[in-house]
Amino acid sequence: MMYRKCFKTLVASFALATIVSAPVSGPLLAQDAGSSAMANLVIQVQELQDEVRMLRGQLEEQSRELENLKRRQRDQYLDLDQRLSEMRDAQPVAGAGPAVRAAQGPTVSPAQDSPEVRDPMESQSQVSGIGQPVAQSQSAPGAGLDEKAAYDQAFQALKELRYADAAEEFQSFLDRYPNSEYADNAQYWLGESYYVTRNYDIALASFESLIAQFPESPKAPDALLKIGYTHYELEQWDSARAALTQVQENYPDTTLSRLAENRLRSMRMEGHY
Repeated sequence: MMYRKCFKTLVASFALATIVSAPVSGPLLAQDAGSSAMANLVIQVQELQDEVRMLRGQLEEQSRELENLKRRQRDQYLDLDQRLSEMRDAQPVAGAGPAVRAAQGPTVSPAQDSPEVRDPMESQSQVSGIGQPVAQSQSAPGAGLDEKAAYDQAFQALKELRYADAAEEFQSFLDRYPNSEYADNAQYWLGESYYVTRNYDIALASFESLIAQFPESPKAPDALLKIGYTHYELEQWDSARAALTQVQENYPDTTLSRLAENRLRSMRMEGHY
């Protein structure tokens, strides 16, 4: 748009120069007028070039600022998750498994949706929920030093926002220590590593694997909510609605339930059901 405007101005300047340089009262007068018009035209062209350079510089600066903003938003995601987790620690989750093991490291809940005011649903959901897992959680009597160090290294990569490294190290940890007492947390953070980098298909498989393998894990409720979120990002509206509705039914009056309701409201407002 800016370049088109500059081009039109340049064409108008050439037209003006042509008119001014037309014969008026003799060859001498026409020559003087043409020289003056040409000088003015050169000045205008230079001014237009300066303006184009200035606009291009502003555009590049705005592009850099936008990229920095996106990076900051992505980097703040896990920090927000951790703050919400700390707020929820004192609030028991109905239907959840045993209390979070202190040795398992920090736990994080999903990012907070913006609150909305909307009337409740008039009819009950007709979408069937996700089947209840039958697998039993596996755990070892205690973690060795190498095992703990491997988990801490993976989690440190996540905290430092090195998501690709975190995903690789969590997967390596699960391959080496499938029965570890940290395995459920590692499975959850593996999913988060992929979710935050928009690898939604892999993230979904990771969250579903956590629920299937560790149904009694304290991270299972968070994983169920993230399954709903991930289906939403993949535009799989029925599956998203099913998972989010199941969160509300399984964990009423909790932060997870409120987060699920917020996302369901968004889906209703966007016309997805």
